[in-house]
Amino acid sequence: MIRQKIEGVKRCMGISAVLVYMIAAALLFPRGAGAEIVERIVAVVNEEIITLSELRAISIPYLQKMKRQYAVNYGDEEILETEKRIVDQLIDEMLVAQEADRLGIEVTPKEINMAMRDVKERNQLTEAQFEEALAEDGMTLEDYKSELTKQMKKMRLMDQEIKAKVQVSKKEIDKYYQEHNDEFNAPPEVRLQQILLILPPEATESEVMLVREQAEQIHKRINEGEDFTMLVKLYSQDPNAAAGGDMGAFRQGELFSDLDKVAFTLAVGEVSPVIQSPKGFHILRLLDRKDPKTMTDEQRSEEIDDIIFNQKVESRFQQWIKNLRERSYVVINL
Repeated sequence: MIRQKIEGVKRCMGISAVLVYMIAAALLFPRGAGAEIVERIVAVVNEEIITLSELRAISIPYLQKMKRQYAVNYGDEEILETEKRIVDQLIDEMLVAQEADRLGIEVTPKEINMAMRDVKERNQLTEAQFEEALAEDGMTLEDYKSELTKQMKKMRLMDQEIKAKVQVSKKEIDKYYQEHNDEFNAPPEVRLQQILLILPPEATESEVMLVREQAEQIHKRINEGEDFTMLVKLYSQDPNAAAGGDMGAFRQGELFSDLDKVAFTLAVGEVSPVIQSPKGFHILRLLDRKDPKTMTDEQRSEEIDDIIFNQKVESRFQQWIKNLRERSYVVINL
């Protein structure tokens, strides 16, 4: 389907969608006769609010997915903890958007149109196909422009308030190299993305065959040109699926042997055949390959610079968002 070629952007739920989630909530949150969603405010963030229906529009699909893929049955306490984490994330996103507005960070219509053009070109979509894909995701073109504007403003805020204030010195790079020398004189590494279909414990022959057939169908869709990352999010049962299936970096011998044999033969961007391991059926895609022994001093310094820079950005962002919360009016009512 066309909509599988681009990632849908979540929007505020309309009345009909809320009714659907109210029904789902009655099944997922069975707390007696009062189990239906009664609309209320679950958080206040300065002059904005987060409602229960907005929270459940995110939490219910997530819990359903976990139950379906991993047979996880959440009790009331686990559901509450999950919703607390989601509300925290929504509050952070709202604070970031408010701060971008306060600082006067702007994105012009021309920039939005250029970004949309890039999305269409990357996914090989005509204007009509693009609008059809948005409609299948329950969005109008204006909805998409609004969400894209928010995301671009957030990126500029991060550049201005976080990244622009981070520097990495040569002394830090040298110190990191001395402390991690073995990492730069080790065997080759591969960074992998995967789609994983898990086999049930003590799977029967027919169950193994069924899961293999599902994996082969997904592999066929990849070969026909469908986006690997989108298929990860749709079908992979790996814990990293929500992050696009990025497994991280591995040295030879760190993976299951059947995966290891294939992974180190792939070219960057190449997709493996379906591979069976004790865990299930895997489809791998090579994101990057490093051979530290062939790195020049300049390449090594650039890589270390990136590592330290990203660590500093993450640390600075966590402190920045903490400070932003402390000087904001935030009330949570779960």
